[in-house]
Amino acid sequence: MNVPSASRSIALIACVQFVYIVDFMMVLPLGPDLARALGFGSDRLGWLTAAYTIASVLSAALAMRWLDRFERKRALLVALALCALATLAAVWAHDLTTLLLARAAAGFFGGPAVALGMAIVIDSTAPQARGAAIAKVMIGFSLAAIAGVPAALELARLGGWTLPFIVTALLAALAWLAVALVLPEMRTHLAQTRRLSARMLLARPAVRIACAAQALSQFSAFLLIPHFSAYWLLNLGFARERLGLLYLAGGACAFALIQLLGRWTDRRGPWLPALLASSLLALGALPFLGLAAGPLVLPFVCFMAGNAGRNVTLAAVTSQVPEPHERAGFMALQSMVQDMAIAAAALVASGLLCVGADGALTGTPQLAVLALAGIAALPVVLQLLLRRVPVWAAA
Repeated sequence: MNVPSASRSIALIACVQFVYIVDFMMVLPLGPDLARALGFGSDRLGWLTAAYTIASVLSAALAMRWLDRFERKRALLVALALCALATLAAVWAHDLTTLLLARAAAGFFGGPAVALGMAIVIDSTAPQARGAAIAKVMIGFSLAAIAGVPAALELARLGGWTLPFIVTALLAALAWLAVALVLPEMRTHLAQTRRLSARMLLARPAVRIACAAQALSQFSAFLLIPHFSAYWLLNLGFARERLGLLYLAGGACAFALIQLLGRWTDRRGPWLPALLASSLLALGALPFLGLAAGPLVLPFVCFMAGNAGRNVTLAAVTSQVPEPHERAGFMALQSMVQDMAIAAAALVASGLLCVGADGALTGTPQLAVLALAGIAALPVVLQLLLRRVPVWAAA
């Protein structure tokens, strides 16, 4: 694939990533609004994350054998269209159960779409440039926080909680149209395609370590991520009308950091970037321990930027693990592991958190200690993985 074509592909997948992240992330800060409108407790917000991710795990397990057996563009169009319809279905939810079903449907189709998108980016990019390429794709993550989540909060405040889901479904339809018109067909991998399974992939040590790193990364982050909005509002007294600005600041800093760390990873390796990102994550978790000195925006920004930076460095390393004919399947496996870890984090959080008589969340210090343990362990696992990845093992 030539450079202009690769650049277009990366830009399109960044758009898909933006829609997917907005669809997933906006439910978390909207949680208090959803709980009030549909009549369920704030301590059950983790169930929405669990429903989304468990469904994504199931779809990844089903899709893993087949994603690399289809032309990438056509498969992405099917997954993206179904994800848009599932997002729109949330509009008709009338209680927690129906909202859980709608979010599960969105997760079921969103996971394969992201796996295919990342496979397209890796197919389009040389190994030595994948850190920067993945950082460009993750612009979608930053823009989701900078623009998507604040806009969703404002739309919900002005037009009710259903309006963000309608707008996100429309954005998904626009992304589908852009992919259909601009993305070239990608068939090169089909020449080597053979039946693939999780057992075949997991027989290799590098794949097992990559999955462990992915699980640890997502579990430690999502112990806290779904509860930032509720904790900042209910426990720390942060103003609801400033919540959009909080996500705007976090997303802007994440945007700057992932570009820096993506290039740093390509030039110097991922170890120091990952260590810096993990340190920022740890600082961002301190308010959950009751250590909320200074402006509340600072730990929030540290956590968002650190999480995004850690994701881009980890993705640059794991992108070197699969062969071309198994990239979509490997990404589906990674997505499955990621979603299992997120679902586990949501279930653990639901077991530890309660709502006090004053409406504030209790049990957050225990949650933060678990998160900090995972944050500290990930650099160790990453070092084990680097020894198995040729690009850096030979350096």
